[in-house]
Amino acid sequence: MKKLIYYILNYIFFHSFESKIIKILKDKKKLVIFDVGCFRGTFSRKILHLIKKRKFKFYLFDVNKNTKRYISDLLLSKHFRFNEVALSNKNGTAEFNYNSFFESSGSSLSSLYRSDTKWVLSRKLILKILLQNTKDFTKYKVFTSTLDTFVKKNNIKSIDILKVDIEGSEYEFLKGARNTLKKNKVKIILIEINDKKKNYKKKEKKIISFLEKKNFIFLNKHMNHSVALFSNVKSGDYLFINKKEA
Repeated sequence: MKKLIYYILNYIFFHSFESKIIKILKDKKKLVIFDVGCFRGTFSRKILHLIKKRKFKFYLFDVNKNTKRYISDLLLSKHFRFNEVALSNKNGTAEFNYNSFFESSGSSLSSLYRSDTKWVLSRKLILKILLQNTKDFTKYKVFTSTLDTFVKKNNIKSIDILKVDIEGSEYEFLKGARNTLKKNKVKIILIEINDKKKNYKKKEKKIISFLEKKNFIFLNKHMNHSVALFSNVKSGDYLFINKKEA
C-alpha cells in the first residue's frame, strides 16, 4: 500500500526534469549517471527509458536497507552499480535517520524532517486514516564517503548527470564534491534543496552561489509544494548546467 502511495504522490506532486536533461544531452553517445539517494530508482528508470539505444552506466547510491531489493531488477544489468554508502562531506561513518512510517520521505543523514513535529504528526495522521502503520523514526550507523573520494577511487572521468535527493544534507554533499565540480567533471546537476521554511531562502542562495562559483549556470527550479503542507519544511528541485555545456 505504501509503495502505491509513494508512486501516486510522486506522479501528482513532483515535477520531472528528466526529458529536459536528456534533450540537453541529445548529442552524447554514452552517458554516465549518478543517482544519489536513488531509493526505488524512479529517476534512473525514467532516464533509462529516455536514452533508448545509447550506451550508459548508472551509479546508484542509498543507505536505505531496503533499496537493494527495490532495485534488484535494475541490478541484473552490468550497466548498473549500486553503492550502499551515503555521500557526504567526510569519509567514515554517520547516523542515518530512517523514517519507519514512510521511508521515501525524510530518511536522511540530516535530522531536518525527523525534528519537525508538525511534519511528522501530519504525515502519521494521513497514514492512520489510510490504515497504515505509523512507527517512529529510527537511527542506524552507515558508511559515508565524499564524491571526490569515490570519483578518484573508481577512476570516473566524467559525470553527465548528477542527481541528488538526500532530504536535507545536500550542502554537506556538495562540500565533499568540491574537486570533482572544480575540474568540470560534471555536466548537469539536478539537486533537491530542503530546509526549514524560515531558513530556506538563505540555503537556496548558498547552494546556487556555491555552484555558480564552480562554473555552473542555474537553469530552472520547481517547488515541491506537498512537502510544505502542514509542516515547517520547504523543498524544491533545482537544475544546473556546466558553462562548458551551455
